[in-house]
Amino acid sequence: MVDPVLEAKKKAVEESIKIVLDYKRDIVGIGTGSTVDLFIDLLTISSHLFIESYFVCASMYTAKRLSEAGFKVLSISDVDVVDVYIDGADEVDPELNLVKGRGGASTLEKILASAANSRIYMVDFTKLVKRLGEKHAIPIEVLSQALSIVYRKLREKGFSVQIRKSKEGKYGFITTDTGGILLDVIVPQNYDPFELNREIKSIPGVIETGIFTKDLVDVVVIGYPDKVVISRKLI
Repeated sequence: MVDPVLEAKKKAVEESIKIVLDYKRDIVGIGTGSTVDLFIDLLTISSHLFIESYFVCASMYTAKRLSEAGFKVLSISDVDVVDVYIDGADEVDPELNLVKGRGGASTLEKILASAANSRIYMVDFTKLVKRLGEKHAIPIEVLSQALSIVYRKLREKGFSVQIRKSKEGKYGFITTDTGGILLDVIVPQNYDPFELNREIKSIPGVIETGIFTKDLVDVVVIGYPDKVVISRKLI
């Protein structure tokens, strides 16, 4: 039996590869996560179309996968601009604001997105929400030294906060590739994503949030079991 969500994700990825080919792609930024994994799997089929491309990755895992597949990989520190950035997302609201970072790489993902001339996000239909935070807590990356202070300040603002811990069988908190600690924050229903992002980032010790406001989004490719819908940011 075909998994409708997996089929939808595959359709979004296939369409996204076609869209990327319409852009200049000397430097391609790429995020991390299960959708990006599928993107890399399918990208190998079209590898000849990316023979001149260099990939800049938001996680060591993604960089390793691309390198092992024969693609050329650069460090983020080696580039100052990205032609096109491709990634998945955990939630997408009607205004094309996103939540990302369930995989723990939102800081480097946001750096790449902000450096990109164009940003494309691939999602399946289950990622569509009426408001950010509807299905998932919002990831926040903080300095390890500031963990207790940031935790307290978020609680004082009325947020429900959990420190993300390692999976069963491992001890301690999850540490990101950049050395930060992840907090998962449940936010109120009525808020403005721009204002919430600003408010949280104003706390000293917060490295980055998983809120990707619509100014970091150009195209969202939404896969369904039987179709693909392409949403573009209105200029």
